[in-house]
Amino acid sequence: MRNLIFLSFLICLTGCVKSNPDQIQIVKGDPASQLALWKKKGISNYEMTMKISCYCLQGRVGPHLIVVENDKIKTVNNLPYDSTKTGPILTINELFDFIIISLAKNPYQHSLDYNTIFYYPKNIYFDFSKQIADEEIGYEITSFKAL
Repeated sequence: MRNLIFLSFLICLTGCVKSNPDQIQIVKGDPASQLALWKKKGISNYEMTMKISCYCLQGRVGPHLIVVENDKIKTVNNLPYDSTKTGPILTINELFDFIIISLAKNPYQHSLDYNTIFYYPKNIYFDFSKQIADEEIGYEITSFKAL
């Protein structure tokens, strides 16, 4: 009985150990395929809400209601777009560029998830270095509507 209790204890302990404490990559959809599917939709006018996760000023974080016309940001939070007030805001095409450039940097961790109807990136997260704190960045897109 004592051996059975000890064996159960060891099994529980092994379940608590991380099997891979290094890089974490969660990708739901290939970026190149998703970009091709997004472009095939031909959407250049849309609105969306974007929240940015970063160690930056609160005004940058959002959430921001963004209106895009002809693939250019027209308004942010119902005001003409002014990057000096909001920081740079990215269109869907620019988010795809950001993903491709960021993947080429071989990030320490990243996570990508795409909308299954319009194929835009709905959740993006990059941690570029295990050695550097506070350089992580993430984007969350919600309330997307083609105009």
